[in-house]
Amino acid sequence: MTQTTKVSPEIQPQKRPKVSDRSIQCWAHSQTGKRCTAQVSSREGEPIPIPYCERHLNSGDGALKVVHHPFFGKALVARYDLPAKYRMAYWGKRGRCSTCDVEDRAISYYPPNKITGSNIDPKIPGGRTLKRHNYNGVLNPGGTGDVIQYAACPGPNEKQNMRSTFQYFGLRNGDLGGLEFVTLVPVPKNTQLLHWYGSGWWEERGIKRADVGTKRYPAPLRDAPVKKKRRTEVDDGGTLAKVDIKELTKSIDVEWARRHEQSGQDQKTA
Repeated sequence: MTQTTKVSPEIQPQKRPKVSDRSIQCWAHSQTGKRCTAQVSSREGEPIPIPYCERHLNSGDGALKVVHHPFFGKALVARYDLPAKYRMAYWGKRGRCSTCDVEDRAISYYPPNKITGSNIDPKIPGGRTLKRHNYNGVLNPGGTGDVIQYAACPGPNEKQNMRSTFQYFGLRNGDLGGLEFVTLVPVPKNTQLLHWYGSGWWEERGIKRADVGTKRYPAPLRDAPVKKKRRTEVDDGGTLAKVDIKELTKSIDVEWARRHEQSGQDQKTA
């Protein structure tokens, strides 16, 4: 009996929608890897809508999969191999920020320019809209079909493979809003999708960061640190001291040469 190998679909990165686009194709893919063909229109008069059709707002992008994590509840993984620059949208209902003692997966909301649909302001150094002048509550994914909320933060020995681009979707004081995320590198099937929460997130909640990768759902690891010189321990008058092998060998050679020279001088004097 011939066994057939299931080939992972070849996914192409999507383009970021523009205000000038007459129609916006849904970013999501089916669970079999086919790009959704539905067109997305403005929902509240916003310049650029959250780029998911109603179906995928409720079910999430089929290219992603929410799985049970043995230690941290739920995790987000790639259903199949994803390319670098694959775009995803976190989205939720706009509202007020909850206190840190309440579990939430909300993200601060900074609505884009209502005319250009962009968060980029060339008049501002660095090109980003000033956050303190543009804050408009938070986006809370609770009770929605958003799946990006389950993307974890990398642990001390891990690194992120996706990040937000500071491109928001929606309208100031609107009901819904979104934030664009993009993969930084190709993400293999069943690999966890991770992005940095920020150091303050952990401190405010009194939680200690931990590695999230598992055998079944691995996480990208940080590059191995540069190896230090090999060291050993020698007895230094009853005290153990760490000594560099190369430096120790060099010291021994210098001492041997000094003693050899002193011995030659002693023989001449004798």
